[in-house]
Amino acid sequence: MTMRHPQTAPPRRLDTLWKQSCAALVLSACVLSSACATVGPVGRSIYESPDTIVRLEPRSKIAFLHDRGPTHAVSFTREQIEILLTSISARNKIGLLRSFTGDPGTPRLFDSSDIHLLSGPLQEAFAQANAEEAVVFYRAKPGTGARQRVTSGTIVAHQDTLRLAIANFWHPLITTASEVGSTDRLHDIRETTGYVRDHPWTSVGEQDFAVFFDDARYQTTQRQGSLVEYPERRLSIAYQSYLNANPDPIRRAQEAHDAVQQATLGKAESLAIADLKKRIADLERANAELTAKVPKTAAPLDPAPTSTQGSAVQAGASSQSQNQIQEFMQRLEKRVAELEQALKESESHRK
Repeated sequence: MTMRHPQTAPPRRLDTLWKQSCAALVLSACVLSSACATVGPVGRSIYESPDTIVRLEPRSKIAFLHDRGPTHAVSFTREQIEILLTSISARNKIGLLRSFTGDPGTPRLFDSSDIHLLSGPLQEAFAQANAEEAVVFYRAKPGTGARQRVTSGTIVAHQDTLRLAIANFWHPLITTASEVGSTDRLHDIRETTGYVRDHPWTSVGEQDFAVFFDDARYQTTQRQGSLVEYPERRLSIAYQSYLNANPDPIRRAQEAHDAVQQATLGKAESLAIADLKKRIADLERANAELTAKVPKTAAPLDPAPTSTQGSAVQAGASSQSQNQIQEFMQRLEKRVAELEQALKESESHRK
């Protein structure tokens, strides 16, 4: 009697079945992913350009906002937004002890062009935000090669407090997907402008920085270290009290500029620039007064030749004095420009 052995599938058939199973799993994952993306909450665009984005996103998307209370719309003026953005500084961390301490001379998080582009859209976003939305922003600048330097983050208003979280601090990001290598890990693949534009609240790559508010008296929470989270990247600001104490955006911007200038160039150089600017202003005022007086002095009060000659001599002297003032002003302005250029170069080296 012949014994029959159980039939087994040929190796090629097993290989085919395995591939089909994998394909089915991948397809299922894609379907589930698409379904989640479809039914999930969608953000509302306030302003969008190649280098600047302001959006309202559901708080449910942002993990660190899950345990926060509801947000609410805030009626800011554009000038108030400028004052708040001007008062925020940031730098890469230097040792543990300096991680949570800043000073008014710390470099600004945003420069004047950033503030100009962000202030209007942020004002509109705060006015439209509902209780379940957060304001997110993205700002990009040219970097080296095929990269851009990007700062992005989240801002929410809760009662009398403004909560700011910076996710990326002028971090160099890849601008084209083709630059991502096949062996790059997930966190490398995320370091693209496309990913951060879609997820401005997500920190990508390896970054070690801290953000600061110019006047710590208006911070509502103490800053402390953590091995899990990044509290040094977040600020909680009593914004109403601060804006009441600092109502002038031009003055606030000048104070911040002077503080950075003094910290960068040193007190002596900073005072020299301030003194030169004051002298220029004084000379411009004196020049205007002199110009106003010259026509009156040069007008012929007496038809006699001697009087006319005297007026001409006096007018010539006044004109010579005016030329000397203008020449001195030009020299001062040139010196101010040289010192301010040195300041800009020093700031770029520090970054």
